[in-house]
Amino acid sequence: MDVSGLSSQQKVAEWARLNRTNPFNMGAKNYQRCLWDLKLGGKYHELEYNGDGSLKYQ
Repeated sequence: MDVSGLSSQQKVAEWARLNRTNPFNMGAKNYQRCLWDLKLGGKYHELEYNGDGSLKYQ
């Protein structure tokens, strides 16, 4: 995922799109993991997915 040149909000939106979740309602643990992955702070949490491949709300 090349997110160079994007704003933090755009980076979060792209991460959410790739993980098939709503960037505005993904759950606190998922949001923290998103920030961690994007090196914007956050905290590492294991990601869990639904049977259809979308990210579980957590």
